[in-house]
Parts: sequence; structure tokens; C-alpha cells
Amino acid sequence: MGNDEEARIVQLYRDHNRYMVAGDTKKLGVLLDANFHLVHMTGMVQSKQKWLQDIDTKQMNYFSSTEENVEVQMKNDHQADLIGQSRVNASIHGGRNIWPLQLTLHVEKFADDWKIMNINAAMY
Repeated sequence: MGNDEEARIVQLYRDHNRYMVAGDTKKLGVLLDANFHLVHMTGMVQSKQKWLQDIDTKQMNYFSSTEENVEVQMKNDHQADLIGQSRVNASIHGGRNIWPLQLTLHVEKFADDWKIMNINAAMY
């Protein structure tokens, strides 16, 4: 296990951020498990479909994400948590700001692919 799988998980996080900023919900959706949910820093819980819809309709518009720190915690061969800290410039339901956003991604490996099961967002 170790470094190769951890590098794949870090790339998953970076792809997630890149597609989020690009507004590419098709590619973003592929990274997310069918039962994915996002817990926003406000505590609001969104399903995969609702979050992607909010990105498509620009209710949630991500302009940039500047990575500051990433840490992977392997639980076993097929489960891990990634804690990523980035400065995210976004407009969320009309309010624009640059947030110090910490995302905790819970990921699982199915066959040879890592999927994001859920994300918890907080400020750091």
C-alpha cells in the first residue's frame, strides 16, 4: 500500500478541486459515489445530485482553489481519509468570499478506482 495509493488519493482531491473550479459537473460526478453527500461548513447536507445542480446553475460558483496542505490517513487497503486545506474563492448563493476551506474526503476503493463517499467542509 502506502505512497502509490496515497498519491492516487491526493490526485483525486486535486481533480475534485479542478473540476469544481471548471464547473465540470460531468467529470466531478464521476469522482463521487452514487450515494455521495456533502456537509457544508454551515452544517447543510447536500446530495450529489443537488450539489452538482447548484454548480450547474451557478448557485455555487467556484472561481479558484489554492491548495495549502494535504494529508492522507489510510484506514486500510480500501478506505482512507484525506484532509485538504485550500483557499477557495467562491460565490455561494450570492455571497462571494475567499474561504480557508478544509475538506475531509472519505474515500473508498472499488476494484481499482477510488471514489469520494462524502465530504465534510469546515474553515481552518
